[in-house]
Amino acid sequence: MLNDLPENIYSDDELREDIHPIESWGDVACMPTKAQANNRGKVLWYAKGHGWYMGNFQHPYMDNTSHWTYAPDDLGIEPDTVDTKDQAFETWIKQYPEGCFDPSTVAILKLGYFGGWRRGNT
Repeated sequence: MLNDLPENIYSDDELREDIHPIESWGDVACMPTKAQANNRGKVLWYAKGHGWYMGNFQHPYMDNTSHWTYAPDDLGIEPDTVDTKDQAFETWIKQYPEGCFDPSTVAILKLGYFGGWRRGNT
């Protein structure tokens, strides 16, 4: 079953030990327990055609889910407020001449900027 996963998800043999195959959906021995989940009850699931996603330890929700592994604990860091993101975007967009972008382009740029914000790359 581990051969079903893309090779690039393993950086070394130690990681292989933490990736658990799901042999059968009904086999409780293959599924993670609450003790193996993070502090929010989540684990990482792997679904063919999609890749890794986070979900509750009790049961994966995507079709073709074949493996699971441990998820890091949630640190409880609150996301930045909408006002802070909007102010940062307005500051960033002001580096371009006024009227340089039409409203639809500004909307698309804002989505991309906020996408980077969520990933910590403002």
